[in-house]
Amino acid sequence: MMLILIQILILYLVMNKVRELAHKVLQRQEESVRFSITLTKTDNLRLEKLAEIIGRSKSAFCSELISAALDDFETVIDTPECETDSPLPSAEKYAKAFNAIADKLTEGHRAMLKAHYHKQNQTSTTPELAKAAGYEHFGAVNLQYARLGEMLAEYLNWSLPQHSDGSPFPTAFIVKWHKKDFWYCTLHPQVVQAMKMVGLV
Repeated sequence: MMLILIQILILYLVMNKVRELAHKVLQRQEESVRFSITLTKTDNLRLEKLAEIIGRSKSAFCSELISAALDDFETVIDTPECETDSPLPSAEKYAKAFNAIADKLTEGHRAMLKAHYHKQNQTSTTPELAKAAGYEHFGAVNLQYARLGEMLAEYLNWSLPQHSDGSPFPTAFIVKWHKKDFWYCTLHPQVVQAMKMVGLV
């Protein structure tokens, strides 16, 4: 019974999200672009059932799901931006936070931080860091630095830096972004010092 209630709640939340996005799309009146996707038979049946429950055509529902997924993915990935200066913790505070979350640091986190530390001026591109940490795509670097920034800031009860639109900018708690031919990220000096203090490098 509890499982059924949870499933109904999830479906309700998805429906609200989809309706909200559909409303936004209609307001913007954006020109649509056609492309094809391939689904397994099982996923195709699941898609058809959900679309039927919500009362949308399969193509319209699929479009809304993709739009919702893109919004969520952009939030998680935390795209680079040349942010304005934000107050950051001292090296000692970063070190304290690193020690506190040590058991949550993955091998990928550690490999990425070490590779970044050993780059000239602690500056690197995300594809270089992805390769060093064994990630297949540079987006994983943004994702993992965002998670790391959130964990450190949460432990310190510190406000995260913000994007120009006011949304949280967790990667900027670890690095400063700057763009030349590519996006480069440089570890904050306090983070570098903290990594030495706690033995991460």
